[in-house]
Amino acid sequence: MISAIAIPLSAIPTFWFMSLLGFTLNELSLLALSLVAGVLVDDAIVEIENIVRHMRMGKSAYQASLDAADEIGLAVLATTMSIVAVFLPVALMPGISGQFFIQFGLTIVIAVLLSLAVARTVTPMIAAYFLKAHGEASHGEGWLMDRYMGILRWSLDHRWKVVLLGGGGALLATFIAFATLPFTFQPTINTDYSQVKIELVPGTTLEQARRVTQRVSDLVAQDRDVVEAAFSDIAPTKATIYLTLKKDRPISSVAWERRTAPKLAQVADARIYFQSQSDGGGGGSGRDITIMLGGDDPDQLEKTAHQLVGEMAKIAEIRAPRVDGDIQRPEIIIRPRMDMAAELGVTTVALSQAVRVATLGDIDQNSAKFSLSDRQVPIRVSIVENARRDIATIENMPVPTSSGASVPLKLVADISFGAGPTEIRRYNQVRRIVIGADLAPGVVSGQAMKQIQQLPLYRNLPHGVRMLDVGDSKWQREMITNFVIAVVSGVLLVLAVLVLLYKRVMPPFINLGSLILAPLGGAIALHLAGMPVSMPVMIGILMLLGIVAKNSILLIDFALEEIESGVPMREAIIDAGHKRAQPIIMTTVAMVAGMVPTALSLTGDAAWRAPMGVTVIGGLLLSTLLTLIIVPSAFSLALGAERRMGGRLKRLLTYDAAKEAEEARARAARETGHGQPAE
Repeated sequence: MISAIAIPLSAIPTFWFMSLLGFTLNELSLLALSLVAGVLVDDAIVEIENIVRHMRMGKSAYQASLDAADEIGLAVLATTMSIVAVFLPVALMPGISGQFFIQFGLTIVIAVLLSLAVARTVTPMIAAYFLKAHGEASHGEGWLMDRYMGILRWSLDHRWKVVLLGGGGALLATFIAFATLPFTFQPTINTDYSQVKIELVPGTTLEQARRVTQRVSDLVAQDRDVVEAAFSDIAPTKATIYLTLKKDRPISSVAWERRTAPKLAQVADARIYFQSQSDGGGGGSGRDITIMLGGDDPDQLEKTAHQLVGEMAKIAEIRAPRVDGDIQRPEIIIRPRMDMAAELGVTTVALSQAVRVATLGDIDQNSAKFSLSDRQVPIRVSIVENARRDIATIENMPVPTSSGASVPLKLVADISFGAGPTEIRRYNQVRRIVIGADLAPGVVSGQAMKQIQQLPLYRNLPHGVRMLDVGDSKWQREMITNFVIAVVSGVLLVLAVLVLLYKRVMPPFINLGSLILAPLGGAIALHLAGMPVSMPVMIGILMLLGIVAKNSILLIDFALEEIESGVPMREAIIDAGHKRAQPIIMTTVAMVAGMVPTALSLTGDAAWRAPMGVTVIGGLLLSTLLTLIIVPSAFSLALGAERRMGGRLKRLLTYDAAKEAEEARARAARETGHGQPAE
């Protein structure tokens, strides 16, 4: 109960600090609080467990609280700072991923620092006055502890095998486990709404668009178990159908969209697709996969895009690849005969002005105005739309000459029907063309992009055509880069904190080495749950790094204290395992219990919460087991190596306070002249 008090005492002030920083109660800040709930009680659990151990040594509750708090203070401070050092760089990441992580990271940092303050002040005070001592008693004994102590002694007898096979095997297994998992920028969300996009050929009338939209609406409304309501927004060449889905539907929104998409492809005279949740990742296609090609030659660019679409059509992981916006519209092409125009005295200005006035009307500055009480309305005159479709009318349009007469347009220009693009698109001033595709059921973007990137044309684009880095692929690369930088920065900060606290170098490196044990359990849990690696999984791995470092710090800190008090190294390590195994397991159980509701996500959408919970739970269970066995063996090897180095390196790797004081006194004596030998 005393440990549980730390949760409200840490969480409630966190809201006040969030308000000072201008944070809101959004999905990520609340997710941070739910994720850190198990961590908030960790420091208090370690404090209470140590107090109870001292009470069972025969001390009073008051004295036990003083001695235990003094003994465990450095370890609690180091463990909390390790989590802060991991999440502070994450909160400061740049780019799109940084916008996701800033409130998440700072919320965790604030909550953890507050839990440290509660554990170091409130928890020992309450324990001193509310706990009752019952004399001497055994602590942390039982068949499970006896079994662990036997394994610990065996691991210390076979240190090299345990470290090389256990630690090296865990590192290799981690690489294999994550390499075989699919990757996506963010998981798809099971929403209660959906959008159907309809593209129609240029020249489609409003009535024709209405009929096509009605047919599509009737088609999707046939799934009465899924669709609750639908309404449409119709324009002559495009339409959007907004769908409201039933909350008690038997299938997720994304699964239903991918199941229904092949039916929509049967509708003629239109391109129909579901609006992707990622909007193509910002690439402009509005579909799950977006590929953007750029180049200066429009013909070669379009040819390459259609060739790539043909190769993509053979990939089973994607559906309906096509060039976005390549529906051409009819147009009248007028090519001036410059020699004939010169003979007849027709200038290019007169020619272009005659065509513009007849088809679009004159510009507003040259138009007559209809005056109203509050404004003037330009009067634009042009030939009727039906006449514009008759090429004979265009051919006989009068064009003024320099002499004041006029000649038919067909005398000074060649006129014909043709087709051209509906729009010209550029990206960073480069002519671009966009290819979009939908994902097959059960496929994530990482799996599809891996297959696309293996296509021959994708790997060897023609000269002058290049791939533009946009969409989900760009965001994924940015997130991975920023994530790696943040993790490396966090690891270096943890190293700096531990070196300052321990005043040694080798033990902190063992703490850092234990971090390789963190992700393996999470990767195995993701395989079992059938989940891809995504942004929530990255967050879970970050939390695992802090917690695994926390467990190793508890072990190593106690062993160092025992060694400094004169206990032999082997006995100190065994005693540290005996006395620290229980609080480590208790904090792991508390964290797992706090993450179970997140992993199950019985209510609401679980797309973001479940992968994070599964990663943390799997990583915690396996990393705790490996930490209790591998870290003591690695620590023993590190101390042995530190001792064997000796000589000059000893000054760099260890800090000897007594020797430093003796040398200081000798220097002071020499400076005052009292240290010179008598004649």
